[in-house]
Formats: sequence, structure tokens, C-alpha cells
Amino acid sequence: MQIDMVYASTSGNVETVVEYVAGILDKAGFTTVLHRAEETDVEIFDKNHFFILATSTWEHGKLNPFFVPLLKDMKAADLRGNQAAFIGLGDRRYEPVLFTEGMNQVKEVWLKQGGEEVGEPLRIQGEPYTQLEMLVKPWAEKLATMWKQT
Repeated sequence: MQIDMVYASTSGNVETVVEYVAGILDKAGFTTVLHRAEETDVEIFDKNHFFILATSTWEHGKLNPFFVPLLKDMKAADLRGNQAAFIGLGDRRYEPVLFTEGMNQVKEVWLKQGGEEVGEPLRIQGEPYTQLEMLVKPWAEKLATMWKQT
């Protein structure tokens, strides 16, 4: 099974998490393909049915600008029959309530357009490097188990 991972990363934090998750999924027997959101066309959602969508949150609840054009196109897409898991990074020091609001915006459009959510979103506070083993790994392993059952 192929899983397309679409992500927006500017400082490298989201990219680090996505690459780490991809490694776990690859070891579990999946094929992962990483796509930077700013280089991805909405037609990707017609070519596969399994996705991970990941982004950071900027300022006070704004979506990472690299994801904005794709999200705009997603609002007109038919996502029925597609499944996605969601990853959001943010920093409560700057935005205590809306620290993963960017991911929430992507998820909201996904669901509104008929897409299905798999598992619980992965929400990472601050830089992810010290959280890879304890937070990201169990999330990715659980996701792999759920997708193997489909």
C-alpha cells in the first residue's frame, strides 16, 4: 500500500517528523512518498486513497503559507473514498490555544470534502527532535496497524 505524505515545512521541523514517520511506515511494509505541499497539485488526491497531511501553524493560528494554495484547491475537490491521518506542529509559547490550528484547518477541509480521518491527529508542541521516540514513533506504529487492517 502506498501512502502519500503531503507536508508544509519551513524550518525543517515538519519535514523531520514526516521523514521519521515515513521510515516507520516503510519498515512496516508500506511504500511512502513525500510531497512538499507547495509543489503538489490537488490531483494527487485522485491518484491514491491513503494520505498523511502535515503542517505547522504560524503566528496566531495561521496555516503554513506553503500549504495555502493546495488547501484552496482542496476546497473544490471530491475526497470521498480517501483516508488521511493528520500531523500538526506548533508552539504554545506563541499561541497557547491554537498551537496546531493549521492542521485543524486542513483536517476541516478534508472532512468537509468527504475524506475520512484515520486515528487521532498527532500534535507536537515545540521542536520535535526530543519527541520522536516517545511521541511520534508510537503514533506512527498505531497508524500502521490501523492501515494494515483495511
